[in-house]
Amino acid sequence: MIEILQNKANLDKIEFNATEKGECLGRCAGTMQGDTFVFDELECDEFFVDGLVRALLNLLELKGIEKARFDFDEGETLARLRRWGFVKNAEKTIDNIAAFFDENKNCTKF
Repeated sequence: MIEILQNKANLDKIEFNATEKGECLGRCAGTMQGDTFVFDELECDEFFVDGLVRALLNLLELKGIEKARFDFDEGETLARLRRWGFVKNAEKTIDNIAAFFDENKNCTKF
């Protein structure tokens, strides 16, 4: 069974990992910068993109954080985030995580 859980051992960043039987299959991480969470790592197969990013966004929303930004240059990672609907503007931001979840209820891209 695959689990997507927060990696609480990483004290430098907020990180979620997708694991199966102890093997890390993917990770998503970032840090707070002011009132905005900045995603700066996404290492996984296409299958895990939606689950990892949504898990981290959910944690942020539960902690009262409203804004997120994806700090990736043009390339495959940013293209994946666009395909899954996380990046929709030139600033690569989600200005209201709760509203994002209201407008993007489920993963239907894969």
